[in-house]
Amino acid sequence: MRNIPTQNKRSAAANYNQDGALCMRRGAFREATFYLLSAVVCDPDCWPAFFNLGNCWLKVDEYEAAIWAYEQAVRNSTDYAPLFLNLGVAHCHEGQVASALPYLEQAWRLDPKRAACAAALGYVCYKVGELGLSWHWYSRALRLQPEKDEYRESMQYIGELISSEAM
Repeated sequence: MRNIPTQNKRSAAANYNQDGALCMRRGAFREATFYLLSAVVCDPDCWPAFFNLGNCWLKVDEYEAAIWAYEQAVRNSTDYAPLFLNLGVAHCHEGQVASALPYLEQAWRLDPKRAACAAALGYVCYKVGELGLSWHWYSRALRLQPEKDEYRESMQYIGELISSEAM
């Protein structure tokens, strides 16, 4: 077996990642996984390919596989908020709400202006029974993105739950 120089492997991985991203834009998520898996075989440190792979698997409801891919990406990227947000969301889809919390908190620390991070934290707090914190996070999400009706509706719902508990 021929030894391929590291630079060539990285270049091949970048090309495969780009091909996978093009497939993703077309909505061909299963096809994209072929290219993205090829990318990570070429370069196991290619975190963007792992991130994209996680995104593909998230889109086709393969949450366990998405978690694995995102965890591989985290090994080489500690400052990309969407990665931590998506990892937390994948954990929520798997019913691992408590496991999602640290990832969502990290996403918020990295990007406190991203409404989706605040909303995800609101959801997790709701699921663990922290209604006051849930309302706080949905309120933050709504301040950041006031046009999002789903944030307003979630905040109202949590407010009603809090009110009914007080009675």
